[in-house]
Order: sequence, then C-alpha cells, then structure tokens
Amino acid sequence: MSVTFDISSKRILLVGATGVLGRVYASALAEQGAQLVLADTGRTDVISYAQELGVLAKIIDVTSEKSVIDCVTYCAKQLGGLDAVINNAAATGEGLMKTGEAFAEFEDYPLDVWQRTLNVNLTGTFLVAREAGRLMKSEGKGGCMINISSIYGVVGPDHRIYDGQPFKSFPGYSASKSGVIGLTKWLATWWGETIRVNCVSPGGVFNGHNDQFVKAYGDRVPMGRMAKRGDLVGIILYLLSDSSSYVTGQNFIIDGGLTAW
Repeated sequence: MSVTFDISSKRILLVGATGVLGRVYASALAEQGAQLVLADTGRTDVISYAQELGVLAKIIDVTSEKSVIDCVTYCAKQLGGLDAVINNAAATGEGLMKTGEAFAEFEDYPLDVWQRTLNVNLTGTFLVAREAGRLMKSEGKGGCMINISSIYGVVGPDHRIYDGQPFKSFPGYSASKSGVIGLTKWLATWWGETIRVNCVSPGGVFNGHNDQFVKAYGDRVPMGRMAKRGDLVGIILYLLSDSSSYVTGQNFIIDGGLTAW
C-alpha cells in the first residue's frame, strides 16, 4: 500500500495566512495544488499574497462573528464547500510591542490586553471552528480541522531566556493556547466520525531573533536550535491528507524535544 500526502483535491480555508508560519503553510498548500482561500485581517497583505500564489483571499476579523460567517460563506460560494480549515490566527504580542502593553509585569497586567489576546486566539478559533464545521457537516462528506496552538499551551515558559529582550512570553498567550488544545479535544469527540480535529503546537520558530535569544532558546532544546519555518509543513500536509484518516483529537508537539526534558 502506497502512502502519500496528496491534498490536490482539497478545498481549504487557511485563517491567519500572512504570519510567520501562515505564509509557509499557504505556499506549501498552493504548491501541492490545494483549492485555497487565504484569510487574514485588513492590516495585512493577504490579497496581494494570494494573487502572488494564484489562490483566493478574504479579509477576516476572527473576533467578529459576522466577519467569520461572511468568510465561510465566501468559501462555500467560491469553492463549493470546504474539506479542511486551518485555524492559525493569533495575537502574539507583536501588534502590542510598540506600547509594551503585552509585556507588562503580571501583577500590573492590563485586563484589556488579556481579553484582546483571548478574543483572537481562543474565541476566534471557536468562531471559525463553529462556522467551518457547520459547513463541512452540512455537506455530509466529513472534513478536517487543524488548530494551531503552541508549546506554551502545554508547558510554562522559562522566563529567564527573555532577560534583556524587548519581548517576553505573556500570560494571555499561554492561557489561550492551552484553551485551543482543550477545544480541539472537545471538538474531536463532538464530531466523532464526521470531522477530524487535531492540534499542532510548534516550539519557538526563528523569526530574526537576536543571537542572545537564539542561543538561550537553543540551549533549552535537545536538538540545539529554534525551529525553521519549513519544519512545520510536513505535519500540516499529513493531517490534511487521507493518510491521517484515523487520527483525531491529538496535539502534535513540534519542538525539537524541548518538552521531553
């Protein structure tokens, strides 16, 4: 029996398509011939990036119920339905770095920053899952859902590696990403035979970090380095393909062994 990760016939919605990993996912899926809709906020270049890849695009605000419904409706009209969705939208703190709000000391942490983070990372995942799941279920053919979490939804960060850095791990991110893992497991048991739902939790991905941070992080990883963006592509292709037809409710940790200590 031959095993392939063929996704060329799959109709896929990728939410959070222009981030550090979103672009890599989008490029790989387009290269594999997927029928693809890229979705991201109006503050990104999602439209031009989709044109570059020769796929469709839709502006989305995952914190808005109406915006999410509009996006899934667009997929239904343009693709005739959905076979899979990747929930990759995330509030990582980069948008708040200018004010430093996201990296305040916990004892002084602003409630609105906490809520904004949960609104994107967890409530946004819920809304996309609900609407995309409704569409896939209505087609009667089943489907696949991949939610993107983080190792910081599994273990706490080593705060020492952030000493002297202009950024830190922040509580809303860890709490929301842990919630994504829990939601994934709940959905897997809810949809059962209908829709497979899995989670991918990446470790730290290199994104122009300074040498001090790269060394501090790499020293915590058995493989001795941060992830490269391409390290996360294989698991996505596997989970989207029929080769993972008996896999649901799982959290795949791709971290170079960091959580194995």
